[in-house]
Amino acid sequence: MPWTAALEGYPPDVHLLRRLLTGSGRLPPDLRAELVAEQPLLLEEGLPGSITLRHYRAPGQRAGWKKRAISGAIVVTPHRLVVGVGGRKNVDMPLTHPRRSALTVVAETPDRVCIAYDAGAFDDTRSGQVEVRLRTPHAPRIADLL
Repeated sequence: MPWTAALEGYPPDVHLLRRLLTGSGRLPPDLRAELVAEQPLLLEEGLPGSITLRHYRAPGQRAGWKKRAISGAIVVTPHRLVVGVGGRKNVDMPLTHPRRSALTVVAETPDRVCIAYDAGAFDDTRSGQVEVRLRTPHAPRIADLL
């Protein structure tokens, strides 16, 4: 079920408000063009979801536990995985990278995928757990691909 179905019956400005608060969930045009050239196995944008930070530390940011709504994108090509949050890349890694083992991808429900990782494994200035959850009807397929 697309996320817009959850807002059926609401005035159109509710969609605009959601987009203003969470971002469009679209990838930047240059990155999207690059990924399309790689012939993606799966490309989805504008997915509603959330990002959860646990015991997170980064320069200028600390959170014992923090959760916020997002709009995101997920792209799986034969060579890499890209997860976008709020119009920016959150994860961009080759599928054969040694740090790929630090990333967990699980279909929590048939319509929700969770991408979880240790922030310190990807950036020495950060620590803690990051969980990106996106609602998509392709959650089981994404988990199988990864």
